[in-house]
Amino acid sequence: MCPIGPLNIAKFQGHHLLAAKLAARLGVEHRGWDGSYIQRLLLKICRRPFRLHGLDPDIAWGLLVGERLIRNGTLGNNRVHWIWGDNLPERVRHPEAAVFSVHQPFELWSDAQRAALPRCGGVLAMAQRECDRLRDQHPDLHVDFIPLGVDTDYWHPAPAAVRDRPKQICAVGRYLRNFDMLVRVSAALLAEESDLVIRWLVNPDFVLPPELSASLPPDRFQIVRHLSSAELRQFYQESWLFLTPYGNVTASNAIVETMACGIPIFTTRVGGMESYVRDAGVLVKDDDDSAMLAAIRECLHSHARRDALSAAARAVAVRDFSWPVVVERHLQFYRALAGRQHPRDAA
Repeated sequence: MCPIGPLNIAKFQGHHLLAAKLAARLGVEHRGWDGSYIQRLLLKICRRPFRLHGLDPDIAWGLLVGERLIRNGTLGNNRVHWIWGDNLPERVRHPEAAVFSVHQPFELWSDAQRAALPRCGGVLAMAQRECDRLRDQHPDLHVDFIPLGVDTDYWHPAPAAVRDRPKQICAVGRYLRNFDMLVRVSAALLAEESDLVIRWLVNPDFVLPPELSASLPPDRFQIVRHLSSAELRQFYQESWLFLTPYGNVTASNAIVETMACGIPIFTTRVGGMESYVRDAGVLVKDDDDSAMLAAIRECLHSHARRDALSAAARAVAVRDFSWPVVVERHLQFYRALAGRQHPRDAA
């Protein structure tokens, strides 16, 4: 098995670490995109014949390298694992020799991807919901749910007790988030809690629409950008809780990193959130502002409640999301796959 994932950001960013960690355990080369001149030149030359238009360079390079490895038979059993496998099953010429980690919610899968997945050697879902759906529809497909991994040594709780810190709530990201709900809930909380600050980490180019920002005091609803890894850890650690409603999602690096820092999670019961939050936070129905406000008020005014959720968040992260656990689960998946004959191989 050869894991393929980006090289240029594999040293620090979430799931991008997985390919390097798996390659090290398997004793194989970690292959991926580092943005070098040679890689960019070859990708430009090969883009048209390999029909890579529309894919990010790191994904396109991974597809090119993986196809070559499968075609040349240089892997022993000729299997490749694309760590970022969305929109690739339908593009690979021999999907039966491949494993794909699929990150997007099933509602966002293209028709071509839906048709190609049953022909794959294996599929890893980022949430139990997607795993169950694939198992129900394709009983012969080798599929499992393995959660995102997180470095629980690096992402850890702050030494100071929360009651000794300013009252802050953190929010992270925009993609697939229900930021209308975030703004409504934030406005209500800020009106009630005069000493509360809410900090929202967003992409550098994001600007909150004026019609949403009008109800928010800019000094206490703060837009945050450009954080280093150390600054991001501090951003989490300084928070009393994490508030980010989603519209749909399978997994989120922000969720597992925040949980590893012992921060209670407050989000919506959509997509794969039940696979991650467990008893380490509160899940409410999408757009149920009243339920979200009631749960947050309790956490803000009860140190016992907040401390219990914090301890649960850290415990779940260490038990289920730490890198040794996640890597071993992948190796178990590979072992099971090695002893399994794909229906297409048997034909």
